[in-house]
Amino acid sequence: MARKKQVKTPPPKFATEGTWHMHHVIFFDDQLTSPAYIALSANAKEVYTILRMQYKGAYTGDTVKCPYSTFVEMKLRRETVARALEQLECYGFIEITRGGLEHKPSEYKLSEKWKILSNPEELKKADAKFRERLEIKKKAKDYKKAFMESHTGRYHPVW
Repeated sequence: MARKKQVKTPPPKFATEGTWHMHHVIFFDDQLTSPAYIALSANAKEVYTILRMQYKGAYTGDTVKCPYSTFVEMKLRRETVARALEQLECYGFIEITRGGLEHKPSEYKLSEKWKILSNPEELKKADAKFRERLEIKKKAKDYKKAFMESHTGRYHPVW
């Protein structure tokens, strides 16, 4: 009796077109289960995922070039992104190498400093650093608001 010929199903089209890796963002288990990643806010996790999507490896010199318009296209507010980036930097997931200026995107470097935040004491220090940065920014914003009100009689949120 002859052997029955097995019919193999072809691989999915995205896997054979040569650009299949462009459709995936890779996260490893050690990162997803780390205390630092678990402590991140949902917005920070989303911003980090977008940064990982924009990462092109050695093609961009191991930096992530991502303007705020990319985050806005993903339906995130600028204030939310700024706060999430601060948290990601304090928890060791990214390093902000250059802030965006006119017609130049912000540049970030993916970091692995989150690995040292394995025990609760180090995590509390990182959280305290993040809260301190938020407090400094809040004081600066309040100072700016008071300055504008004292000089014009009203606050201009555009500035």
